[in-house]
Amino acid sequence: MKKRRSRKYKKIIIIFVTMLFVSLVAAVGLYKTGIYRFDFLKDVLKKVDFQMNTNELNIPQDALSFSVYDIEQEEYLLYEGDSQLPTVASLAKLFAIDYALGKVDLEDIVEVNQEVLELVPAGSSLANLYAGEYTVKQIVEAMLVPSGNDAAYALAYHIAKNELGEGYTATEYIDYFMTELNEYLIKAGYSKTNLYNDPSGASMQANSHLEDINRVALKLLNYDFVKECIGKSEFSIQTPQGEFTWKNTNEFLDENSPYYNENVKGMKTGTMASSYSLVVLYKKDGKAYLITCLAAPSNEGRYKAVQSAINTIIK
Repeated sequence: MKKRRSRKYKKIIIIFVTMLFVSLVAAVGLYKTGIYRFDFLKDVLKKVDFQMNTNELNIPQDALSFSVYDIEQEEYLLYEGDSQLPTVASLAKLFAIDYALGKVDLEDIVEVNQEVLELVPAGSSLANLYAGEYTVKQIVEAMLVPSGNDAAYALAYHIAKNELGEGYTATEYIDYFMTELNEYLIKAGYSKTNLYNDPSGASMQANSHLEDINRVALKLLNYDFVKECIGKSEFSIQTPQGEFTWKNTNEFLDENSPYYNENVKGMKTGTMASSYSLVVLYKKDGKAYLITCLAAPSNEGRYKAVQSAINTIIK
């Protein structure tokens, strides 16, 4: 009787130890694959929510201004918020680039110095440039991919110094550039855009208009190097200072993001306080569209608004 009971206990212990071992192995496996992590579950829920809640677009609740433009047909499929002049934020860089490309060549050398880097506003999005030499092309890429305010200041300084010559402070060069840029905007027909005193878009006063932003975005998309750098989740350049690898601020490009969309080919984000903007180049079935969302109330909101337009207007 005792032997039978002893055997029974041994059996229970063996089963218990086996189950414990299997559970441990499974837990380790799940953790390594990410399934057991809270952030993985959170991302799954976010993806589900994103898929379920992107079938309706309401303007101005979802964004102050919004448009869907058929590039081939050269016509708007949706255009809302014409009377609005939202904060431009980093979309200002598109206008600065447009102006700059009429002043310099892509292979021109830009000397970035510590004096101009120290002017960049605190809390800025950065390309993390070091003092040294870069090409204009690389500086523009640094403005577009990680939305580097330091790159915007470096380009403004370079162009102003080319025109004024030596003998001015970094602040004076930036002020000169902004005066010339704002005059250019009026001459070029961007009459509803005012960037004030900051080439990166960091000024709270800077504002723009849906039509102006669409015009400058479409113009820059004519450059192959622009389309190449904006269409990647990560982009690298080689410089005398070493290699720089940047993460694109556009979460539609990130395969690990709940907002990932393989048909989005990039463009530009803009964020200022509680105003979230996004310009997207969307390609599907041989057609291309420019989707512009200005001043959504949240980061998630701008992606939901654009995806809702894709789901309901482009389909």
